[in-house]
Amino acid sequence: MNFTVGGCRVTFSYFFFALIALLLLFDRSGVAAAGLAAAALHESSHLGVMYAFGCLPETVRFTVFGIDIIRTSRPDRGYLRDAVVSLSGPAANLLAAILFSAFQNSTAKNLMLADFTLFAFNSLPIEPLDGGQALYSLLCTRWEPDRAAATVQVISFLFLAPLSAIGFFVLFRSPGNFTLLLVCVYLMVLLVFKKGKYF
Repeated sequence: MNFTVGGCRVTFSYFFFALIALLLLFDRSGVAAAGLAAAALHESSHLGVMYAFGCLPETVRFTVFGIDIIRTSRPDRGYLRDAVVSLSGPAANLLAAILFSAFQNSTAKNLMLADFTLFAFNSLPIEPLDGGQALYSLLCTRWEPDRAAATVQVISFLFLAPLSAIGFFVLFRSPGNFTLLLVCVYLMVLLVFKKGKYF
């Protein structure tokens, strides 16, 4: 499924819809729905800030692995602006988490947890995540892009190593609880096989 909005090409994978349907079908607690709502807020915030800056992306792809926002390659991109765009998603999740914390019902608690989790996770200074992208943009205001990219890659591995160790520890202490370890492996694969493609 493909369409274009304001010069931005939007594509949807059929597997993306299948994954959402599967999550909602087996979601008896409301956690998956809250996670999808938090993710929608996160990505909408990125796109909203990009629209406000007049720099809509060239392509937005919805796949089974997530949502890819492919930014324009125009030479007038500013690094500070890129940092604001990168941090807008986590910032929106943090504000939403604070808002939902004021309510005591289970739906609000699920939304608060989902939003805070997305905020904390995406704020990590790891290359594929918003925190890593923001760090790269900020470093580029002082350094050459190649040096900034190399620095972010080193920092990414330095953060992923202890996170992976914690993931192994959690798995051994709670057999079957492999979520953190799986996320670390996924990020490590992205770092190795998509090196430099995020900047």
